[in-house]
Amino acid sequence: MDTKKLAKHFPEIAHLPPHEQHSLLGKAYADALSPENKIHNSGNNLVTILLLGALCFFVVLSIRSTLDMSPATSAILMLLIGFPSYLLVQQQRMIRQIRISLRKFLP
Repeated sequence: MDTKKLAKHFPEIAHLPPHEQHSLLGKAYADALSPENKIHNSGNNLVTILLLGALCFFVVLSIRSTLDMSPATSAILMLLIGFPSYLLVQQQRMIRQIRISLRKFLP
């Protein structure tokens, strides 16, 4: 975990010294990935995968036939849109979870 890159997403700790930011983010990160939150995280991951899978099927079944795209073109389109979308959603969810955990540790 690179706390320098992660700290820019949390303006609520910007006024703290870097070593304190690092320790708070480390605690919040560990809390966000703790076993107590494992079921919640797994459920959210499953929902995200199912939604993006449904989006991919929608692209393949409707948009591909409507735009008369070749299978290779639709596959490239899904790779260019689907995978980065999944990564972006996962990153935003992780930042949200760390923010919730960070509020527990802020003075």
